[in-house]
Amino acid sequence: MTGLEKSLGFSHNKIMTKSILDFRLLKSNTIVLLATACLIFTLQAQAQKIKVKKVKGKTAIVESSILLEEGQTYDLQLETIATDVDYKTPGFKSRQNSVSLGGSFASLRGSDFQRNNVDLQIRYGWNFSMIEFGALGQIRSNDVGGGSTNEIWGGGFFDYNLVPNRDPKYFTYGPLGLVAFGSTQYPNNQGGGSSTNMELNAGAFLKWFLTSANTALRLEGYLDYQQVNTTKAQSSLFGLGSRVLFSLYF
Repeated sequence: MTGLEKSLGFSHNKIMTKSILDFRLLKSNTIVLLATACLIFTLQAQAQKIKVKKVKGKTAIVESSILLEEGQTYDLQLETIATDVDYKTPGFKSRQNSVSLGGSFASLRGSDFQRNNVDLQIRYGWNFSMIEFGALGQIRSNDVGGGSTNEIWGGGFFDYNLVPNRDPKYFTYGPLGLVAFGSTQYPNNQGGGSSTNMELNAGAFLKWFLTSANTALRLEGYLDYQQVNTTKAQSSLFGLGSRVLFSLYF
């Protein structure tokens, strides 16, 4: 091997060794940079997460994973209020129970006759944020074309809130269901006799909390099915109805 070949071989080995060292250094620096970036992002994420311990009005006691300075303002990313918040905490108005009063109108038609109903209804309900249900009673003025009768009904209702019904939500809406049972005593000019009745409603509602967090206006639109059973026959009626209620939550 000549001196030139030895010199070229040595230079080649030197270049290869330097390249390997440069690659290892680059790899090491890359790992350090990635680890540093992950640490920074983790610290930033932790800095944006706080736990609210107590709330009174717009003042809150919070628990943070980092040191906070008194009097300083911090920008936090807002999150949707969860349904598992303890709304008994001072500062939130309770919506655990409700009393509602209102009226409805429905027009129904069957194979034998047509009926128009005007109701006065009262409700008592339990609110579990996404689900509400309760008992109801109503007085109905029923016009079947030959005069009107007054009936007393009782039953229950069910709501599924697509928006959690909790303070400070001001609008909530969703599907509804209602079932009620009653009886009718017909006057002599309508042939006399009596009937037992069942009613089913399926539709949608909208609740709008007005000037306060516990008083709401409730609007309903629904499909109405009624079954009328007498000693002689059974009749089915179908129609549409609307209802307006004022609700007080507490």
